[in-house]
Amino acid sequence: MNQTQTEKDIIVLEARDLTNQSNNVNPQKELPKYWDRDYIVNTISDIKNPRHKMLMQVLWFTGCRVTEAVSLTKGQIDFKNYTITIRWQKNRKFLYRNIPLHPRLKELLELYTSPMKHDSLIFPISRQRAWQLVKKYLRGHPHQFRHSFAVNWLRCGGDIIILSRMLGHAKVQSTMEYLKIVPLDQGKELLKILF
Repeated sequence: MNQTQTEKDIIVLEARDLTNQSNNVNPQKELPKYWDRDYIVNTISDIKNPRHKMLMQVLWFTGCRVTEAVSLTKGQIDFKNYTITIRWQKNRKFLYRNIPLHPRLKELLELYTSPMKHDSLIFPISRQRAWQLVKKYLRGHPHQFRHSFAVNWLRCGGDIIILSRMLGHAKVQSTMEYLKIVPLDQGKELLKILF
């Protein structure tokens, strides 16, 4: 079925309107920077150091904060039930949340952690070292993995409430910031297809 020129014009105007709305929601606040899924997957596959590669995969597959990743112990991973217990500190109190363990990450972590003791740190490195590694391999900062996880979750039709819980946001409004990116991306893709 062919679209008339008027229908195409309407679609283009709606796509541009979406882009403008996304850009004008809060002009003072810059949208989070994130990486495309293919860029992450291809870059991680090229990393030779097993520990560095595993760190990048944990950040990518979980969306956890870098501090949460470097404080992760083998005992926090429940391989049987496909969950990871993430521990973080807020106002001098430790908080916990359980997030699902992707089957591919489960396989990789089972092999990687097999020689480790229950209370061993999976990544015995500092937060600063993790930042250096992400900058070295992906030319960015670790929080971009978190942004990328969130954007790709929403692009795939994931539920925003579940995403909010997985990211450990106190308020869903924090997670809703990512909704500004997804329509913007869709509008840009639509413009590429039509022109």
